[in-house]
Amino acid sequence: MTAISNEAERDIFKAGSTWLRADFHLHTRVDGEFFYNGKDNDFINAYVEGLKQAEIRLGVLTNHNKFNLDEFKALSKAARKEEICLLPGVELSINEGSNGIHILIIFNPEQWIKQGSDLINPFM
Repeated sequence: MTAISNEAERDIFKAGSTWLRADFHLHTRVDGEFFYNGKDNDFINAYVEGLKQAEIRLGVLTNHNKFNLDEFKALSKAARKEEICLLPGVELSINEGSNGIHILIIFNPEQWIKQGSDLINPFM
């Protein structure tokens, strides 16, 4: 997570820790297995509203074998306004099907998204 930049984010952890609901396996519309049939312009707000309704305060975007920096930046910016932290990730899928392996990878944005540069896709 990037440095805590606003007062609301600092207040979450004022006692040193807090219980929160997390989902480390989130997909978005850039993933072939995610379906969104609303208006393109509404996707970001609808996605964040879904997280808010599910009371998710920490999430990891883990699309199958791909990462989209622009989508991540738009979603994480909108999520921060709702006090939701999103982290970049990937679901690495090897040999699809019943014998396949799916590994969730979470990337530290401070190391993998430097000054707006995407270091995740070259790694993949």
